[in-house]
Amino acid sequence: MKHVDPNLSFDQQLEQEVRQLRRENEKLRIIRDALIGQVDRNNDLSGRVFRTIEPLIEVEGNVEKRIQRLARAMSEAKIARRQLRQAIDSIGEGFILYDRDDRIVLCNRKYREIFPELEHLLKPGTHFQEIIRHAARIGVIVEAVTDPDAWIASRSSSHSETRCQFQQLLSDGRWIQISERATEDGGKVTIVSDITPFKRLEETSRLTRMAEQSEVLATTLASIAQGVVVFDGARRFVAWNSQAAMLTNLPYVELHEGTTVRELIGLLLARGARIAEERESEFLRWIGQVNKRPPLRLEIFYPGGRTVSANFRAMPNDGFVVTLTDVTTQYQAARMLERSKDELEERVSERTRELVALNAALQDEVRRHEATAADLVRTRRAAEAASMSKTQFLAAASHDLLQPLNAARLYLFALESAAGTQPEAVKLIDNIDHSLQSTERILGTLLDMSKMDSGCYEIKLADVKLGELFDTLRIEFSALAGARGLNLRIVPTTAIIRTDPNLLRRIVQNFLSNAIKYTPSGRILLGTKRAGTSLRIEIHDTGPGIQPVDRQLIFQEFKRATAANSDVTGLGLGLAIAQRAADLLGQRIELKSEVGRGSVFSLVINAWRTQDNSGGTTFEGNMDDKAQLTVSPTSENTLIVLENDETVAHAMTTLFDHWQFASVTGSSYAEIEARCDGALTRPSAIIADYHLNGDIDGIEAIVRLRKRIGSMVPAILVTAETSWAVRQRARQNGIEHFAKPVKPAQLRAYLTHLAIDIEVDQAPSA
Repeated sequence: MKHVDPNLSFDQQLEQEVRQLRRENEKLRIIRDALIGQVDRNNDLSGRVFRTIEPLIEVEGNVEKRIQRLARAMSEAKIARRQLRQAIDSIGEGFILYDRDDRIVLCNRKYREIFPELEHLLKPGTHFQEIIRHAARIGVIVEAVTDPDAWIASRSSSHSETRCQFQQLLSDGRWIQISERATEDGGKVTIVSDITPFKRLEETSRLTRMAEQSEVLATTLASIAQGVVVFDGARRFVAWNSQAAMLTNLPYVELHEGTTVRELIGLLLARGARIAEERESEFLRWIGQVNKRPPLRLEIFYPGGRTVSANFRAMPNDGFVVTLTDVTTQYQAARMLERSKDELEERVSERTRELVALNAALQDEVRRHEATAADLVRTRRAAEAASMSKTQFLAAASHDLLQPLNAARLYLFALESAAGTQPEAVKLIDNIDHSLQSTERILGTLLDMSKMDSGCYEIKLADVKLGELFDTLRIEFSALAGARGLNLRIVPTTAIIRTDPNLLRRIVQNFLSNAIKYTPSGRILLGTKRAGTSLRIEIHDTGPGIQPVDRQLIFQEFKRATAANSDVTGLGLGLAIAQRAADLLGQRIELKSEVGRGSVFSLVINAWRTQDNSGGTTFEGNMDDKAQLTVSPTSENTLIVLENDETVAHAMTTLFDHWQFASVTGSSYAEIEARCDGALTRPSAIIADYHLNGDIDGIEAIVRLRKRIGSMVPAILVTAETSWAVRQRARQNGIEHFAKPVKPAQLRAYLTHLAIDIEVDQAPSA
């Protein structure tokens, strides 16, 4: 049997196979008939011939059965094909199926109705390119009429895509939507829908909106106060509103479509309108030229004083529009301004003449005042000379008075040392000695004040190490503070300033003496604090505080702000001498106080450095006003705080002071190292930010500090860095990780836990 051609359709394959079977069946019949005739001729009664042809008879029967099955299959296939075609023909869209070679396999009736011009090509086997080229040639598609080749290329490109959808306008005015999708065997299914009703509805809506917009525009033009006149490219009247007729002083009936610009100008001139002569040529030139029309403004003047501003603007298609505005009021106002200007100039000239005369009189008065001022200067100088003489006399008298006082004290000492002195006499001698000491202090203070006021005090500048000065003051005042039950704390510092050592000592000594004198109980703190590029020497106390009304008064001579029930003695000269000393040094004294909480006296120093010559960049100590007033004087816990944000560091140390923890702060590992100055003892804990100044981060700084201390000091990493790598690295080094913003309760709980552990470790064993 011959092979069936696979390129044929299913029906054609069935028909080809049936024809082959029928030809073979016919051959078998011929063979059978020949064999039967042979049997008849030989009259073979033994049955050998029958056995010979029996297989042939069986083959014939099988062939008949197969033919019958094929016939049934063909019948069923024809029925299915007919049903499929009926179903495809019944759908409302055009349908066409192409095979992998872009040849038509199936096309429904609706597709033929949509493209009746192509019906003779819409049959199986027709190629897609043949269809679109014929459609382009006869102009079925509007787009293909102007440029057929471009449309063919565009249609072929979209057809080659796996799926596409687009709309096209047919030459008879209908709109279609084409949707294409590839099949699994490489073919293509095309669905064509007639969307003309939807397009017409859309166009109707668009036109309706345009009509409404045109109506709104017309209403607007009719309602606005400005006149509007529109000319086309031929310079003829096209549109205008009633305000234009009113502003041009023309009857509305004389304005009609088609009127030229020159005709309109003639009507205006006939009504008495005019424009400035120097603008006429510019106006005519603007009207005549088409390619270049910059905005133009003209003023039209009418009899009776009315003025209309005409603004010309170019439009597409060589037309232009003119807007007219009544500017009569503005022109009248401008003319009035001109008249006012002339009148004002006249008044200014008159006033100038008056002022010249007045100036001459004033010059005479000035000369008299200058003579009076000269008299006042002479009087002031005489007063200053008298004051200077008084000050110098006071200085000399104070110095002379000190000599006999000194001799009197020597006599008293000799009398006290003499044998046989009675106890009552010794007591009287002590009282006299105390009185002489007070008198000596008062006279010494008056002597210093007189020297400063008279300008006789010679300032001797030297480099002063504040740490050494603080140590001296510690030795001098520790016993006095202890006698009053006060806790005197002095924060070490490495700051160096260039100043007069005696004046600086006098200022700080007065502050510290007053703090101990006026603080009944609590704590006194002396230290330094950086304020920008300046350094502040601060003395904090937990005394009664100073009322706002007294904060200026206490710096005057013989003025005090002591409470009525206070037993403090003194004349009130200490702060006055401190203020004069600060003025001589060019430094500033500041005071902050809170009644019932304490006071802070500060000396602000502009130029300073540290022992490592780092200039005004190293901050020794970490003092906060509120914290220093409330910290417990018995706290021995110490924390090392590494934080490069000064505000955060200040807030943390304030909080630690409230919790009775002392703290040493630094913005980098190097700064902490310099701050401790080699004397690094074991703190209660180390608290560090991850990001610090310098190349060493918070974790590495903690590791190095532990190594220097020689102990695994508890440590906390307080940081906004929450990455897994940072957490893991902190965990590996035995460091707690607290995320910013840290909760104070969490931090305090941890520090309390550490304090309990330390107490347990230090408790003696039973």
